[in-house]
Amino acid sequence: RRGGAACTLPAHRGEVCGLRFAPDGVAQLASGSNDHTVRVCDVRSPRAARLELTAHSAAVKALDFCPWRRHCLATGGGTTDGSIRIWDTGAAAERELQSVATGSQVSGVRWSVARRELVTSHGFSSMNSTSNSVRLWRPNLLPVAQLTGHRGRVLHLAVSPDGGTALSAGSDETLRFWKISSIGGAGGGGGPPPPPG
Repeated sequence: RRGGAACTLPAHRGEVCGLRFAPDGVAQLASGSNDHTVRVCDVRSPRAARLELTAHSAAVKALDFCPWRRHCLATGGGTTDGSIRIWDTGAAAERELQSVATGSQVSGVRWSVARRELVTSHGFSSMNSTSNSVRLWRPNLLPVAQLTGHRGRVLHLAVSPDGGTALSAGSDETLRFWKISSIGGAGGGGGPPPPPG
């Protein structure tokens, strides 16, 4: 038996290069595209995007919802953008909480539950010091550590379910395991600014 799509959503004006569902309890799906936008839709009624996030100036492949804070999405921009942005996806309109320029392509973003920090991977760079690396950030986007070793750009990033290990896959044909639980002081300190009260 062949199945058909339950729904088709005309989401972007360019190739879709990133997808992420929100954790349990938040019925949201984020999609990133070569059109430089991120769309957030309600999966209970996905006929149209609920939010369009437009601050990136390059493709957005890297996306991840924060597992301990509802409606908090981290995104990373491609080579000519190189920024990490944290968004409030529960807002009625585009609302950026934090951002930082990294100086390099952001190829992956993942939250570490154990550390309550953001882990990012990087590729092409205008500044050699930030390329081909994995970086750790506090939730308020203050840098914690930069992990180097890849001889080519980092293409993919994963974080173990316990949040203690990151795995990066590089164009240098290597997989590298990073014990992030033992770097610096675990436990994020600082977080995205609270919503206005």
